Amino acid sequence: MIKRISKFVKQFLAPHLFWLGISILTGIVAAAASGMGVPFIVKFVFPVVFHQSGQPEPELMALIPSLRDVPASSLLLMACASLPLIFVIRGLALWLNSVVVNILGLRILEGLRIAVFHHVQQLPLAFLEGRRKGDIVSRIVADSQNVQEVLSHISNDLVKQPITCVCALFAFIYLLISVGRWEIFLVILFIALAAWPIITFGKRISQKARSAQDDLGELNTVVQQNLETQREVRAYALEERQIADFDSVSEGYCRNTVKLVKYQRAIIPIMESVTALALSFLLVCGSICGMQLSDFMALAAALFFTFDSMKRAGQAFNRLNEAQGSMTRLAEILDEPNTIDDPVNPLSFPKQVKGDITFRNVTFAYDTGKPVLRNINVHIPAGQIVGLVGPSGAGKTTFASLLPRFYDATEGSVLVDGVDVRDVTRHDLREQLSIVGQQALLFAGTIRENIELGRKGASGEDIAAAADSARVNSFLATQPKGMDTMLGQGGAGLSGGQRQRVAIARAFVKDAPILILDEATASLDAESEREIQEELDSLAEGRTTLIVAHRFSTLRNAHRILVFDHGCIVGDGPHDVLYASCPLYKELYDRQGAVVTAEHER
Repeated sequence: MIKRISKFVKQFLAPHLFWLGISILTGIVAAAASGMGVPFIVKFVFPVVFHQSGQPEPELMALIPSLRDVPASSLLLMACASLPLIFVIRGLALWLNSVVVNILGLRILEGLRIAVFHHVQQLPLAFLEGRRKGDIVSRIVADSQNVQEVLSHISNDLVKQPITCVCALFAFIYLLISVGRWEIFLVILFIALAAWPIITFGKRISQKARSAQDDLGELNTVVQQNLETQREVRAYALEERQIADFDSVSEGYCRNTVKLVKYQRAIIPIMESVTALALSFLLVCGSICGMQLSDFMALAAALFFTFDSMKRAGQAFNRLNEAQGSMTRLAEILDEPNTIDDPVNPLSFPKQVKGDITFRNVTFAYDTGKPVLRNINVHIPAGQIVGLVGPSGAGKTTFASLLPRFYDATEGSVLVDGVDVRDVTRHDLREQLSIVGQQALLFAGTIRENIELGRKGASGEDIAAAADSARVNSFLATQPKGMDTMLGQGGAGLSGGQRQRVAIARAFVKDAPILILDEATASLDAESEREIQEELDSLAEGRTTLIVAHRFSTLRNAHRILVFDHGCIVGDGPHDVLYASCPLYKELYDRQGAVVTAEHER
């Protein structure tokens, strides 16, 4: 915990030390004006205002003898002006403190939110694939929003109230000493009693708040999953099951939230009861001891400010405990190690990358520990088109995913033009790659903007040429604004084949020397596949190309085919050689041929 706090202070608080200093300074001024100013005015100034001739000289006159020479009217005016002066100073300090602390809190939160989102972009795919995306969204959005709301409500009390409590307690002890009645020091026991619920409830509030935020993350996951799978939900009549899951998670969230509220609201009545007991004790002691009214009022004012500031500080810190659950959930992402990081001293690729690929003694295993690839040794010359085939789970996609460093080889090395991919930055490596996947996921924006993502700053001519090469123009006439037609999330508004063409255009405009086609037509029907295949063949021309094949029809232009089985390459060569020499390849090819024949006959 200490290490995490130290890291938090260094990363997010250190850049704003100026604002932190201003907030502490204004907090001290406001606290002193409240905790000490009012009790001391009651103790020293009020006796001057209400002094009658024949009464003992006010204590302030004895402390400052020069006041005896001030005319009575002027002295009365000065005494009466002291109270509004104190409250003007207090009001200005409170206003400035509130503004500065809010600025400080929002800037810290902004830095935290940006740091979390930035870190997520750097983390390996294994992290995202092993987490529920709804929970990650909840952490970045809901948890940071929760922290922001808490800070905006308590920022004014975080600095001011603890200092006010200290100042008022100092004034109370000073006044007790001046009165000389030591038995009244027993009142301090009530102060210790008042601290008990703040500490005890604070721990429980933190636990319940963390549970509530976890439940909220689960709730977001259920909703997101439901909305993304509506076709399946309705096709398999899963509505009732989905509703039951949602109700169960929602009930857990409400249950923890109710417990959280109970602990939060319990502090105020407990603190007010303790305050009333302490004031009653002070009143009884003052009456027994024959205390003067001015002394009693000053002590009561100091005691009130002590307990009131404790109550407000307790509320603030318990709200902070509530936010601690959210901050912990955010910190867990920041603490997640980036296992695929850039090298400290990165190398550079040659100015013109050819696309020569070598897998040297490569073994790879996911977190389960069971190898998915075993001792792979392959050399793919620049410009060669290579198909990757094999049963599901044989390691084809994993093999292709090691090239852009979506994962790192557990053993061995992957080289591009003789350079280990781990020795260059991920950005430089991925600049040499274009990837067209099975699902052409587009971003919300125009068709033009989605194509331009392939190369930042691509000219209009380059975008138009890429669109022409991918035959995007064939459906632009049906779009309301052509290339400037706005698409929804994931490319909503286009068919599967149209989205795939936009993704191919993006790869054309990037013009990278290495191309990975990861079952790029597997989700399309036969007719759409035939249409898209021509664009893919054109895209692969002259590039080193890896084709993860679901359908053998996509391998018609492959120079060479690698056959995977249980993480090993059991066949390597052109179609004719493999068909004659590799039983697994022959079985896969014949099985798909039989399926295709049956489809044609139907």
